[in-house]
Amino acid sequence: MRKLVTNLVVVSALFAAGSFTNSCSKVEDIIDDISVPVPFSIPVTTEVEIPYVLSTEFLRTPEIPLNLDLDAKIKEKFPSLSINNLKSAKLEKFSIDYVSSTGGAKLDKVKNAKLILKAPNLPEQVVAVVNNNTNADILNFTPNSEVELLEYLKSNQASFILEVQGSEAVLDQMKMKINSSFKIEVGL
Repeated sequence: MRKLVTNLVVVSALFAAGSFTNSCSKVEDIIDDISVPVPFSIPVTTEVEIPYVLSTEFLRTPEIPLNLDLDAKIKEKFPSLSINNLKSAKLEKFSIDYVSSTGGAKLDKVKNAKLILKAPNLPEQVVAVVNNNTNADILNFTPNSEVELLEYLKSNQASFILEVQGSEAVLDQMKMKINSSFKIEVGL
């Protein structure tokens, strides 16, 4: 009887040790997945002047630098974290406000537009679109909330490209204000 009790205790101890070892790796997995509970937004506003060339076909604008120091923005909100703690980044909002133009053309000449994000060694990514615009003063883009921008925003050389299609041909020089916001999630 004593031998049976001893064997049961030994077997129970082995099961407990195996379960403890297995749960330790699960704890490590949980620690890897810990993120700051509330994602936060990083607004980026830039004023640029670009050639305003429209056709009834899609045409590309020159690259517009993103000018976002994401590491500094993260440290501003969470001093103990950095860009290395970035878990997710998505475009939350993007719009273009008309400021002025040389020839008087406004944004209502843009019928459709695509916003493309570009970074070195990464494929270009369409991140937002405008369809059937009629507003002369603002282009409100609809972001693709499924597109993960993590690797793009880690680069300090990220830029936007606009692909625009006009309702008619236009040749002008336009000053515009770009308003964007990125939803960022960081973790430990």
